[in-house]
Amino acid sequence: MYKFVGFGLLGFLALLIIPVSSSTQSDEPNMYGMATVSLIDESGNILIENQMHNEVVDQGTAFMLNQTFNGGTWDNSEGFGVKVNGMCVSNANPFSTADSETATTFNSDNNIGGGFTNCNKITNWSTLTPTSISTTSSFLAGTAFADSTTITGIGVCGLPESAGPFLDCETGAGSGTIVLFSVIDIPNTTVSSGNQLDVTYTFNLD
Repeated sequence: MYKFVGFGLLGFLALLIIPVSSSTQSDEPNMYGMATVSLIDESGNILIENQMHNEVVDQGTAFMLNQTFNGGTWDNSEGFGVKVNGMCVSNANPFSTADSETATTFNSDNNIGGGFTNCNKITNWSTLTPTSISTTSSFLAGTAFADSTTITGIGVCGLPESAGPFLDCETGAGSGTIVLFSVIDIPNTTVSSGNQLDVTYTFNLD
């Protein structure tokens, strides 16, 4: 009889430690960003098109946390609201997607040089409401960079409040802009005279 009681207790203990069921959360936030990069010739034909995911760097993460938990503003001594309002192309080789990447390192790695304007204003994204953005910017050979420049990456960052286009991302807080939000490593793309690079950037935080 004791043997049967012992078996019964073992069975009861097994029921206590074996989980009844498990499930996966289906309503967790879905965050992603991507860029579609198209090389277009003088006639408007698409020569090359690639789609890549982005890397939100530490400064971009800090921006989102401040927007979420700091009343929708980024603290700085000037009292401006920080904005993600620019897109820049880079010819850095190699192109860095490190979490620690900043506007300063993004600019210094890129040697497109003066006389060109490798950054364009994009749709102003000053808060996370709405929680998505999709914007397209065009970069012309001979204007954004020299003819036959090989573009290796994209930076989404802040630019000064004045009219653009600009050379390089903003690196200070005085204008109220976020310095660097995300970077996108693209397949090396050489842009010849008369051609342009179109970049469509999409970011969703659902």
